[in-house]
Amino acid sequence: MSPPAASVERLRKALRLDTPLIALYDCPPSEDFGKLVRASGRSCCFAYYKRWLKGETLVIERDQGGFSDPQNGCPGAQNAFGLGRGYPPYMAHFLTDGEGAPMGEGLKATPSLAQSFLDRARPPRPSSNTLLLGPLRLERWENIRSLSFLVDPDRLSALMTLAAYWSSDPELILATFSSGCGLLWRELENSNRERAVIGGTDFAMRKYLPADILIFSVTPPLLEKMLTYPEESFLNKSWWNDLMKIRGRSR
Repeated sequence: MSPPAASVERLRKALRLDTPLIALYDCPPSEDFGKLVRASGRSCCFAYYKRWLKGETLVIERDQGGFSDPQNGCPGAQNAFGLGRGYPPYMAHFLTDGEGAPMGEGLKATPSLAQSFLDRARPPRPSSNTLLLGPLRLERWENIRSLSFLVDPDRLSALMTLAAYWSSDPELILATFSSGCGLLWRELENSNRERAVIGGTDFAMRKYLPADILIFSVTPPLLEKMLTYPEESFLNKSWWNDLMKIRGRSR
C-alpha cells in the first residue's frame, strides 16, 4: 500500500520543495505514467531533467546495440540499471589512461583501481525489459525501486537530517564514486541495508542540472519512515525555519 498523498505533500511543504520527487519504476510503460519519452542514441538519462519537471516520464529499454552502437540511450546507464550487456573490456582504461580505449577520462589513478570499482558495481536485476524514470505516481507504488529528491544544499541538509532522524548509524547515508545513474538505484540495491545516497555528483551529467541542484535518493521503505516525522521534529523548529526565512529574504 502506498503512503497517503497528504503525507508526501506535508513533507514537500515543510521543505518548501518546488521540484517533483522522481521515482524509478521497474515495470513496462503504460498510460498511468502520462506522457512518455523514450531514451535514444547515447542520451544521458539526466538530459531529460527539464522534461521531468513538466511531468513526463523517461522509458529506458534493454540494450539492443551495445557500447559501439547504442540505440536505447546511454549504454552506461543501461548497465547501471541492469539492462545492459556488461562493460566492454577496455572500460577500466576508459575511466583512466585511455590505453586501448576510445579515450581516457582520468577518473581513477590506475586501471586496477577502476577495475576494482567495476567489479563491485553489481547491476540490479529488473523484473522486465524496461525501467521508467519520472515524477512520483503513488498509484504505482509497488513498482518503485527508488525515490530521488532534486534539491539545493539547504534542502539536502534537511533530507540528510530527516533520513537519520531515527538512526545512529554513521553509514546510513552514502556518498561514493559512481556514475550519476548508478547512484539512483544500484548503490542502494547493493548495500543490502537501509540506505540513502547523495547523488548528482558525477560531473559528466551535471551539465544537465542547474548548478545548485544535487540528488538525494532513498528506498521506498525509508521514504515511508521519513514521511512520518513528528510535529516536534526540526522541520517545525527555529533553525530550519530561520534558514528558510533568510533564504526567502535574499531572493
